[in-house]
Amino acid sequence: MPLISLCMIVRDEAEVLGRCLQSVADLVDEIIIADTGSVDETKAIAAQFEAKIYDFPWCDDFSAARNFTVQQAVGDYWMWLDADDVIEGENRARLKQILQNPDADLVYLPYVLSFDSAGKPDLISKRERIFRRSKGYRFEGAVHEAVVPHGVIRMGDAAVFHRKEKAGDPDRNLRIYQQKRLKGERFSPREQYYYGRELIDHGADTAALSVLEHFLQEGKGWEPDCIGACLLCAKVYEKRNQVEQALQSLLRALSYGVPTPEICCEIGACFMKQEQWKTAVFWYQTAIREGAHPFEGFRNQACCDYIPAMQLCVCYDRMGDISAAAAYNALAGSVRPQDRAVEQNRQYFASKGIMTEAK
Repeated sequence: MPLISLCMIVRDEAEVLGRCLQSVADLVDEIIIADTGSVDETKAIAAQFEAKIYDFPWCDDFSAARNFTVQQAVGDYWMWLDADDVIEGENRARLKQILQNPDADLVYLPYVLSFDSAGKPDLISKRERIFRRSKGYRFEGAVHEAVVPHGVIRMGDAAVFHRKEKAGDPDRNLRIYQQKRLKGERFSPREQYYYGRELIDHGADTAALSVLEHFLQEGKGWEPDCIGACLLCAKVYEKRNQVEQALQSLLRALSYGVPTPEICCEIGACFMKQEQWKTAVFWYQTAIREGAHPFEGFRNQACCDYIPAMQLCVCYDRMGDISAAAAYNALAGSVRPQDRAVEQNRQYFASKGIMTEAK
């Protein structure tokens, strides 16, 4: 079996590091920790798992820190985790099986980034996670760092859960990007996209539109990022009540690839506002259909099932097809059984003589 190196960067993660390492330590052969300045018990906890601990002076560059840990690895393969990541339940067995035989140069794994009110995965991405060391993979980008994929690639099924326990510095990423800009450093297409996202998160919508438009015009971005940029621009236009511009931005996303469930739901919402129920139905049904397919980038699970089902319930009710409306409400209820809106709809349909079972 190949030797596996776990590579991590940490700082003041005493609250969660033990949980992370406990979930994966017995699946790897060595643990490499780069500490960027902890003042809590982080190092002591890492030592309990016989980790190789290195001090790495923080330099506002996540790729530099991660690549430092990779340079210390001696395994045939290396993988990365954040301190607030954890491998849970059946995913441990799945990961063990993958690590025993990666059967690729690079393995992607699902990354669950957030959870709904019922604790089910809500926001999911697929991240490059396990790498053959001899291929020389390295991270790129000071923030939202990533490895450029090449070689033999495999999609694994062992999900990594990101269970954040405390809020980080909300301004850190934007500050790093702004310092990079002040230095006159050139942004990669990926950095342009994420810089635009950070600007929107900080309410700088006008600047964000300029950055994202430049990103799209250059035409060098990854397809999911281009679709994401169109979605972000549309939400800015919607916030400004510029309905036509919002719709055009969403339709622009179709030029980059198959529409994502998120795009479909937003287009559907535009047509609902115009009371074009049949057109809205088409887009919400497309959202459900596309949500069942494999994906790249990010996936908002609610846009694959609950949101389109609830909106289809409304659309069919407005068109006078009460039975179809009730059926879609039942579909939404199968996803969120305790949802108040679903229960209110059940009562509404019951008043019209249509009974649906709570699932």
